[in-house]
Amino acid sequence: MERNEFSTGTRLLNFTMGLISIFLIVWVLSIGQVIIVPFLVALFLAFILDPIVQLFVRFKIPNILAVLITLSLAFVILYLLGLLVYANVQIFVDQFPKYQARMLESLDNFMKQMTHILNQQKYQIYLDRRTWSQIDWISAIRNLDIAKYVFNSLGSFLTFLVKTVIVIIFLAYFLMGKRNIDVKVRLAFDHAQAERIITILNSVTTQVQKYLGAKTLASAILGGLSIIILLLFGLDFVVFWGFLIFLFNYIPNIGSTIATLLPALFSLVQFGSFGKAFWILVSITLLQAFMGNVVEPRLMGRSLNLSPLMVIVSLIFWGYLWGVAGLILAVPILAILTIVFENIPELRFLSVFLRGKGN
Repeated sequence: MERNEFSTGTRLLNFTMGLISIFLIVWVLSIGQVIIVPFLVALFLAFILDPIVQLFVRFKIPNILAVLITLSLAFVILYLLGLLVYANVQIFVDQFPKYQARMLESLDNFMKQMTHILNQQKYQIYLDRRTWSQIDWISAIRNLDIAKYVFNSLGSFLTFLVKTVIVIIFLAYFLMGKRNIDVKVRLAFDHAQAERIITILNSVTTQVQKYLGAKTLASAILGGLSIIILLLFGLDFVVFWGFLIFLFNYIPNIGSTIATLLPALFSLVQFGSFGKAFWILVSITLLQAFMGNVVEPRLMGRSLNLSPLMVIVSLIFWGYLWGVAGLILAVPILAILTIVFENIPELRFLSVFLRGKGN
C-alpha cells in the first residue's frame, strides 16, 4: 500500500515538474526572443551558407578567409535587400494619401452599386438596408492610418541593421566553430559514443542543409518570377511584394495564401479594377502551385512529409510567441526537430508523430 502511494506521489511529482519545466521553457523563449530569434536565423543561414564556405576551401582558400568572404557576401545581400524593402515601404508611406483617395473613390462606387442592389425588392429578404446604412464606411477609411501602422511595425532601418549585425556575429561563430565540433566531441566522449554522435550530427546537417537550401532556392525563384509578373501588370512596390512572397513561402498554405492575396488586394487600391486584381491573383496562384507541386519536390527529393496537424500546432505556437518571425521560423524548426529525432534512436518515436502519412 505504501509502495503504491509512493509510486503515485512520484508520478504526480514528475508530472508537476514537467509542467513547470514546460512553462519555464516557454517563458524563456518569450522573453528571450530578442536574442533567440537572431540566433535561430543565424543557425538556418549557417546551414545554407556552409556549402559555400566548403566550396571556397576546396579552392585552397584558408577556412577563416573563406568564412569572411561568405559573411561579407551574406551581409551585403541582406543589407541591399533590406534597403530595397525599406525604401519601398517608405515610398508607400509617403504616397499613402494618394492611395487613400483611390480607396475612398472605389468604396464610394462600390457603395452606390450596393445601394442600387439593396433598393431592389427581391433582395430585401437577404440584405438589411438599414444595417448597411448604419456603417460609416467612408469615415472609417478616411480615419485609417495604415501608413503609420506599417511604418511603426517595420521599425527604423537602424534597428534592422543592428539585428542584421547580431545575426552576422552568430553566423560567424557557427561557420568557424563547425570545423572543431568533431575534435571536441572526440575529446569529450569515448570512441564508440563519439563516433555515434558525429554520425548523427553529420546526418542531421546533410538533411537540414538539403531541406533549407532547396526551400530557399525555390522561394527565391518564386519571388523573382512574381516580381516579373507583377511588373508586367504595372503594380507598384514589386520588390516589396516579391520579398514578401519569398519570405512567406516558408509558411505552408497560410503563408502562400496571404502572400498571394496582399498584392491582389493592393491592385484594387492602385487600379480600382476587379479584373486586373483577379488576373494578378490567378497568375501568382498558378505560379505558386507550379513551384509547390513540380519544382520544390524535384529540388528536395523525398519530401519531409510533415504532419498537417503538427504544422498547424507549430504555426500557432511559434506565431503566438514571436509573431511574424515565429510564423516564418515555425516550419523550419519543426523540420529540423523531425530530422534530429529521426536520427536519434531513443527519440525516433517522436518523429513518427511529427511525420505525415506514408512514413
